[in-house]
Amino acid sequence: MHFAVFLPYLIIVSGLALGLARMRPAMRPWGICMIGALSGPGAVAVLFAINQMPPWYLLAVSLAPFAAVLAMVVRDLSYPAINDVTTDIQNPPEFTAAPGLPENSGRDMTYPESFNAKVRKAYPHLQSLKSNEPADRVFDIVVEDARRQRGWHVHNADATARTVEAEAVTPFLGFVDDVVIRVTEQDGITCVDMRSKSREGLVDAGKNAKRITGFFEGLRRSSARYPSREDSKLTHISHEGALS
Repeated sequence: MHFAVFLPYLIIVSGLALGLARMRPAMRPWGICMIGALSGPGAVAVLFAINQMPPWYLLAVSLAPFAAVLAMVVRDLSYPAINDVTTDIQNPPEFTAAPGLPENSGRDMTYPESFNAKVRKAYPHLQSLKSNEPADRVFDIVVEDARRQRGWHVHNADATARTVEAEAVTPFLGFVDDVVIRVTEQDGITCVDMRSKSREGLVDAGKNAKRITGFFEGLRRSSARYPSREDSKLTHISHEGALS
């Protein structure tokens, strides 16, 4: 009966396999993984009830996934209850191509104004990027960097509107988020803004903010490698428009 301590792992592996097979919605394989983690205490309780308690180290093996999930839940509670993040909360980039995807049929792709205060408080570092490079040049760099992102599928790059839209897929369970990047120019200053929106779940556990931060860090490096002018660089600009 001691083999029951490995039941959580069998269920979790099944969930991961379904996630890698891109089962939709991704919450299903995620839910299977959660059931696997929660089955650990259940397996221990059953073994205790039938007086078949295994050695302590096997108990630890069985309960390890549950402990990991518990730690994850505690961590996730530290993030705001939002699933849509942008660098420009006053005029967030809009999705134009993503609403036409079959997966987004019937979904409201507008940015919730109720998230504004939460985004400001939780992610004050998320701000627009500005450059004295021409907007078309910055847009080319944005498109190139977006296409290099692991797990991203760029499905729309509009050179006229200077917007890029992509699907960002997580590696294991295959959660898909919608991403839009916008390049604008005003008074000789080029601004880059980005928005990342989860398709599933009410809380993103900081994933969207981390995606924006990571992309902007790479964008600054790319701009530094290939400037068209010696004084060109990408820097932060605040939501109010004051240089940081």
